[in-house]
Amino acid sequence: MREVEEKRIIDAAFDVFVREKIEVASMAEIAREAGVGRATVFRHYPGKLDLVIAVNSAKWKEYLDELDRKRPISSVDEIPAIDRFIFTMDCYIDMYVNHKALLQFNDNFNHFVSHSGVDGKKLKGFNDSLLSADTRFIKMYEKAKEDHTLRTDIPFEEFMRQTVHVMMAVCTYYANGFIWGSDSNKDYITELTRIKEMLVSFAKDKR
Repeated sequence: MREVEEKRIIDAAFDVFVREKIEVASMAEIAREAGVGRATVFRHYPGKLDLVIAVNSAKWKEYLDELDRKRPISSVDEIPAIDRFIFTMDCYIDMYVNHKALLQFNDNFNHFVSHSGVDGKKLKGFNDSLLSADTRFIKMYEKAKEDHTLRTDIPFEEFMRQTVHVMMAVCTYYANGFIWGSDSNKDYITELTRIKEMLVSFAKDKR
């Protein structure tokens, strides 16, 4: 019963946070959306920050679990590093198409948390939810040292910032509609695909 109730609150909070933004959303509104009393929400989550972190952890875990089913961690050892990298780039484009709300919420989450002075210990659940993604990226980079399909002449963290993180940032930017000269009815997948191709070219440049 507790897990069912928590899921209702998490799902309702996610919808409210995406629609209203975290900063202005109230726990009372989330309770109404979830069909529970305010006291019930506070019993599970003592404050808004606790709920925000729980929502981000849960929604990223849902998404990453879905990816795990499509391509398990064990598959990292079975395919060239470049194929894993391209799969990752395509996943972000898929997020732009099918999971815009997660990109929008995550962007708001990063801004909210960075201005909340949150204790790093509170983010443990969120960081744990990203473990499967981090594990894949590390394995991909180590695989590249063996098959030489991706550049490893720059440190792992720098490589990630200049490729994977850039692609996620671009897709988030587009998902939020922050596009210069944009047309609200236009399909921007072609543009995102070109950006992906530039990043793939950079990642394969073994100078």
